[in-house]
Amino acid sequence: MKKRLARVLAATLAASTVLTGCGGGSEKKSANGKAPEKQKITEDVTKTEGEINVWTNLSQDEMNFYVEEFNKIVPGVKVNVTVMPSKEYRTKLQNAFRTGTNAPDVATFEISDFGVYKDSDMLENLSQEQYGADAISKDMIPYVDELSRDGEGNVKGLSWQSTPGGFWYKKALAKEYLGTDDPQELYDMLSSWDKIVEAGKQVYEKSGGKIALLDDVESVLQLYASYKGQAWVDENNHIIDDEYMLEMYEMMDTVVKNKVDAEADMWSAGWTSGMYSKDMFILTCLPTWGLNFCIKPGIPADEMDKAANTWGYMQAPIPYQNGGTWYGMYSKSENKDAAWAWIKTMTSNEDYLVNGLANTWGDFPGYIPAIERCIEEGHTDIVTGDQQYFADFYETAKNVKGDPMTKYDRQAWASATAQMDLIATGQTTPEEAVEGFKEEMKNIYPEIEID
Repeated sequence: MKKRLARVLAATLAASTVLTGCGGGSEKKSANGKAPEKQKITEDVTKTEGEINVWTNLSQDEMNFYVEEFNKIVPGVKVNVTVMPSKEYRTKLQNAFRTGTNAPDVATFEISDFGVYKDSDMLENLSQEQYGADAISKDMIPYVDELSRDGEGNVKGLSWQSTPGGFWYKKALAKEYLGTDDPQELYDMLSSWDKIVEAGKQVYEKSGGKIALLDDVESVLQLYASYKGQAWVDENNHIIDDEYMLEMYEMMDTVVKNKVDAEADMWSAGWTSGMYSKDMFILTCLPTWGLNFCIKPGIPADEMDKAANTWGYMQAPIPYQNGGTWYGMYSKSENKDAAWAWIKTMTSNEDYLVNGLANTWGDFPGYIPAIERCIEEGHTDIVTGDQQYFADFYETAKNVKGDPMTKYDRQAWASATAQMDLIATGQTTPEEAVEGFKEEMKNIYPEIEID
C-alpha cells in the first residue's frame, strides 16, 4: 500500500518479516520469588512528568505539530522524536525491539506493520488495569477497535485516526459532464461498477477524449484491495481466492479498454500537481487523508482562495478503508508512565483531536466523541466549500469491516499492483494476472498454499 507516499508525499506501509510471541508476555519474578509490583500509571495524564523517545516514519513537520500540541496538554513530559525513512525505520525498529538496545518507548506503526507486531510480546498489553485502554478503544470506530487488538482481544496499540474512503471529485467537471455536483446525486449515478463504467464511456465521448471519469486504474485497486472481506493470506497459509482477484483484474481491464481512466499514474508528481493545474479526470478514489495529503499539496499556497469550493466528496459503492497509523508502547520501556500519557492524549483527548488534529491538520479522528463533536461544530474545508464531509466519513466508517492484518500485506499490495500495471499497458490478461500474482507471492513466501 502506498499510503505514506500520499501522506506528506513520501512513504509507504508495512513490514515484511514475521515476529513471534504472544500477548503481553510473562511476568518475571524478583529475587525473593514474588512478582514485582506493576508500575503505577498516573490517572490524570496531564500531570505526568518524564521523558520519552518516539520513533516514526512520519514526516518531521507532522511530528513537530504533534509534539507541540501534546505539550500544551502534558507540559511535564519531554518528547524526543526520531524520524527515519520507511525502509530504514522498519529494520532499525525491529532490531531495537529484539535486542532492547536504545529502543524507543513509543513507536508508530503503519497498518500492516502493526499487524505483524501486535501479536508479539514486543508491544505492551494496554488492556492491563493500569492503562485501561479498553475503555478508550471501545469508543473508537468499530473497525479501528477491532484492528487495535491482538488474537486474544488485548489492546496492543491505539490509533488517532480512522481512514474510510470514497471518491473525491472536481465539482466543475462533474457538473459539466455528469450534470450535477451534488454528492448524493452523484452517488446514485455511480453506485456500482457497472454504472461507473457506463458513465466513464459517456464522459470520454462528451469531452472528445480530453476528460476521463477516473484518474487512474489504481482507483479500482484502492477499492477492491481495501475491502476484500478476507486476508491476502489466511491463518492456514491459503492465498486469497481466485474468484475475487479475477473480478478485480477484469474490472481493471474493462476500465482501461473503455477509456474510463485518464492514465494519470496515481502517486506520481504529475498526478499530485495535476489535481489543481490540469483538467484530466473527475474522480479519484482516496480515503479521508486524500484531501489534505494528495489534493491540497497540489494547490499553490497563494492560490488557495481560487481553489475554494472546487472539490467535493461522495461515498463509494462499498464502505472501504485504506491506511491508518497506530501508536504502540515497547513492552520493556522504562518510561511507561510518560509513554502512556503520550498514547492516551494523542488518541483520545477530545479537545486536541477536534481543534488540533481535525481543524488544524485536517485528519479524521478514530475516537467517536471527537468525530461527533466535529460534525456538530460543522467541520468544513475551504476547498470543499460548505460541504460537511465528516458526516459522510462517519457513515462510511461505521460500516467498514477491517480486513485481517498479516505479515503478507505489504508484498501482496506490491504484487497486485505489478499485475495491475501489466493490465494497464496491455501486457497481460486478467486470468494471467491472477496466476502472476499467486506465482510471485509463492516465490517470496514458499509456505503459501495455492489451490
